[in-house]
Amino acid sequence: MTYLCTRLEVRGIIIFLALLMTSILIISNPSKLYANPSGIDFYSPSSLPPGVKSLEPLIADWWNFWEDHSAATASNWPECLKGDVTMGNNQSVVFMGDPSHAVETNVNSRNQKCEITSKQLLYLTVYPGECSTGTKPHEGEYPDTKNAADLLSCAQDSNKVMKLMRVKVDGNDVSSNIIRQTTSQPFNFIIHPDNSDDWRAPIVGGNNYSMAENYYLFFKPLPVGEHTIELEVIRQPLQSNQPVEHDVAKWDIKVVP
Repeated sequence: MTYLCTRLEVRGIIIFLALLMTSILIISNPSKLYANPSGIDFYSPSSLPPGVKSLEPLIADWWNFWEDHSAATASNWPECLKGDVTMGNNQSVVFMGDPSHAVETNVNSRNQKCEITSKQLLYLTVYPGECSTGTKPHEGEYPDTKNAADLLSCAQDSNKVMKLMRVKVDGNDVSSNIIRQTTSQPFNFIIHPDNSDDWRAPIVGGNNYSMAENYYLFFKPLPVGEHTIELEVIRQPLQSNQPVEHDVAKWDIKVVP
């Protein structure tokens, strides 16, 4: 016997199946509300937040945030290592820790769990490079006192040679949005006596003439819900006697209204 379904019956079947699949997904993972990945977007040097003329000042702000942590914190991150600054029209920008310092022996550094609001912007450093007059980052290669051009060249050298630089948000590759930006003017790099790199005199407490180059992502406000950011960087140091650097980090970001 042959049965013919009316359009109404077919439509009812489709709706039933859609509701069934939705119910299965909710039951299998009831505790998490994942935001729509289509809501992820980024600022760039040519697309700026309201009231902002340049993203460059964020480079110096991030470096001073990162070094404002103790040596103990550098090897034992809290569950969420973050800070914030304001820019433009009193817009809050959240900084995350340096993934190049995320090591296997420091579980928290590779598995961060952070909460921000849907009104905040997120600045995620992918890989940074910096050089100051008070340090000898390349012993024998650079003199102690360097002009701005030498400092920038030194910072850029520390960012070579990248074999892989990949970031995924909620499983989607967003690496094409990574910004590579350098400082055009030296900035004052403030180093406290107890700092994350265990730097000492003469750089501690002084006015450190510094230049930097950062690879970073600058997120527009994220949709409310839970997001996962996964990062992987592979870098081949210029010095042949140094091992290949392989950085892996993950951030679970909960965005609240």
